[in-house]
Amino acid sequence: MSDPVIDRPASGAASQPRRKSAVGRFFSISAKIILPLVVIGVAGFAFAYLRATRPEVKTAAIAERVWLVGAVTVKTTTVRPTLTLYGRIVAGREVELRPLVTGQVIEVGKNFADGGLVRKGDTLAVIDPFEYKAAVTERKAQLVEARAKLRELRADLVAEKDMLKFDERQIEVRTRDLSRREDLLKRKTGTEKSLDDARYALNEQQRAQANRKKNIASLESRIQQQQAIIDRSSVALKRAERDLEDTRLTAPFDGILREITTAIGKRIGVGDKVARLTDIGRLEAEFQVTDGQYGRLVSRGSVVGRKATVIWKTGDTSLRYPATIRRVSGQVSSDAGGINLFARLDSTDLKTVLRPGVFVQVEIADKPYDKVIRLPDEAVQDHKTVYVIGKERLEARTVEIVGRIENDVLVRGDLKDGERVVARIFPEIGPGVRVRVP
Repeated sequence: MSDPVIDRPASGAASQPRRKSAVGRFFSISAKIILPLVVIGVAGFAFAYLRATRPEVKTAAIAERVWLVGAVTVKTTTVRPTLTLYGRIVAGREVELRPLVTGQVIEVGKNFADGGLVRKGDTLAVIDPFEYKAAVTERKAQLVEARAKLRELRADLVAEKDMLKFDERQIEVRTRDLSRREDLLKRKTGTEKSLDDARYALNEQQRAQANRKKNIASLESRIQQQQAIIDRSSVALKRAERDLEDTRLTAPFDGILREITTAIGKRIGVGDKVARLTDIGRLEAEFQVTDGQYGRLVSRGSVVGRKATVIWKTGDTSLRYPATIRRVSGQVSSDAGGINLFARLDSTDLKTVLRPGVFVQVEIADKPYDKVIRLPDEAVQDHKTVYVIGKERLEARTVEIVGRIENDVLVRGDLKDGERVVARIFPEIGPGVRVRVP
């Protein structure tokens, strides 16, 4: 068999396609490198062109802010602030009414009720007086009897003294008779029996005189005893009359009744509570001051006798009462650490509408402050700095707070009359800030 024929390409024809393929790869790589560079160059050129041809923007200057503020004109003066305090109305005098006798209530006064207004001497309650009237009658009878007995004893005493004088004269007669009989016996003209009779008669008369003196002494003693009985009877009668008067319970002063605990028909004993009476003419306002306030009040003398004003605000009405501080509490309040003062209302009567327990406001003049400046509390920064308005700009000044009046402060410091101070500080405030007062 013959061998198959195999076509083989010539060697020259096979090398030419390989050379063309290498050139293509070169151009392909160059395009990938050059093309981005060209794009970047064009972009850079465009950016430079735009930047060079852009319009020029002028920067506007920021204007300085001017703050609108309120101002207070500085004026140095003497100020006497008013302390505004709070307290309550209390009774300056109040008593619990209790009977001094026992019995059944048979009558009460027309105003005997809680809140009833009574005047001094008005009848509040009457206890059945029958037993006490009987006791008065009995004591009077005993006193009459004792006085009659005294008169009888005094009459006996007078009679005994008269008889004593008679006995003395009889003794004188008997003595002379005895002497005469002794003389007769010496002259032998008398007898022993007659002498003995004379002696016996004299002794009897002397014995009668001694008994008479004893009776007189006894009568004088009985008279003293009877006088003591009369004195006791007089005291007993006065006590009975007093008990009879005490069956009628009356008001000891003008006031208002409360806490009524009895009524007609109820039996009450000695010491049982009947009612409480508050003296409406001696109402007081009890209020408290701090140690610092009390120190200022007494810095110019005693606080007792100072004038005050008590204000009761009820609804839309404010009732004002002049008052005078009458006393200071004997101890410091442990709760609040202050001192209680009592101001008595100067003119109150049964027409006064105030009652104990009402909460009130009390105004008292504080001590005077000389050469101070009054500013709003909001004008002071950090309790020591204020800002004075200069030529439209602020200047910081240092001040010292020496007192307060409501929402204002009293200061002393580097300020002159006529200067204007910012009335209210604001967060951005400071030296040099530009301000304007509307």
